[in-house]
Amino acid sequence: SALNSIWQGAASKYSQSVVWRYIGTIDGVFRIIPGTQLQTSYDHLKRGWFTRSISFPGQLTLSSPYLDAFGAGYVVTLGMTITQTADSTRTSAVGAVMAMDFTMGYLSNLLRSVDSNCESLRCIIMDTSGYLVFHPDFLTDTTSPEWVHLGLKEPFVMQDLVSRGIMQKQSCSRYDNLERHVTYKMVLGGGQRTVAGTLVCGAQTSITYAFENVQGTNVFVAYVSSASCSRSNPREHSTICPCESGNMLGRCSDASPMTCECPCTALLPYSPCNNSFPASGKLYDVCPADVFALPVVPRKPGSVDGLGPCFNGRCSSIEQSRTCRATVGCDWCSLSASLSELDSAYCSSDCVCFQGVEGRQNPNVACSGQQSRSGASRTAFYNVGGLGAAAMAATILLL
Repeated sequence: SALNSIWQGAASKYSQSVVWRYIGTIDGVFRIIPGTQLQTSYDHLKRGWFTRSISFPGQLTLSSPYLDAFGAGYVVTLGMTITQTADSTRTSAVGAVMAMDFTMGYLSNLLRSVDSNCESLRCIIMDTSGYLVFHPDFLTDTTSPEWVHLGLKEPFVMQDLVSRGIMQKQSCSRYDNLERHVTYKMVLGGGQRTVAGTLVCGAQTSITYAFENVQGTNVFVAYVSSASCSRSNPREHSTICPCESGNMLGRCSDASPMTCECPCTALLPYSPCNNSFPASGKLYDVCPADVFALPVVPRKPGSVDGLGPCFNGRCSSIEQSRTCRATVGCDWCSLSASLSELDSAYCSSDCVCFQGVEGRQNPNVACSGQQSRSGASRTAFYNVGGLGAAAMAATILLL
């Protein structure tokens, strides 16, 4: 009942930016607000938001951005485990995970509101593996922000962290396809929570950066000077820290532990004739098994048909880009279909403009009506109650 009163309370100022609030228990019970009909094969125990929080019990966890399956655009998930204590043994164990999704625009506005440095510096949020939760470029990029690594956006900073042994390569073996997966982990020695550096990458160009671990979470907040080497000479990206944009794991160019490259895969040395690995080869732990998606089972028609939309951001009435990008279902339209700048940018429904490009549509939204600045409507969400989210949205203010 307490959870109901929080989730179904009066509408708040967060209701246009916080998309979903949900809880999943170890026993398999799942609840989501606002209500929507999930596929019958949906299993929250195998979803990234659940397994990530289980891996960091007692901590707030943030995901990298991903395209919401129900039409909210690119969102970030904040989750945390809930423990239960056995009366007889007084021992605690994880009983559930509670989480919420919100827009990247909301996260950007939050950073600016709590830290004035973000007005002049590039403020970045990165998880412990180096994947970006937020980068200012995400607000204007026309490519997907999913699985973007630090090395792709800030190659000179990544190179310095690797050479200093702070960003360390981690390897595991996949014997089903004879591959070694190489990822990263931020390691700060001696109980440190911060690391800083200054790089010189040209006669008159340098970078100053600082990373700070946000205590009780799985992320770091980074500050990078706006006069960046990577911005002044973008052609050097591929030589400084090779990355394959759009791929979570590309092919490794160099297996050396001190070589900067985005997470990648390398072939394991194996002799098929002898059915053996070389004795001199290094053995790695086995990679965690992949979680395979269950077959999609179509929902029964009519159960939610006819219900009105949960979110109505009134996009056409929003005049500020920051407010527009933080509002569910809205996007700040600044580019034409040919990616040239519009004479006048405006806020519109993501049925009219998606990722800032006029004419693009959110692929997970059922758009109807005239596709113009003010004539489009979206039918991706279904209304089942109030949208009060102040209690859970306030949690992220701990950042």
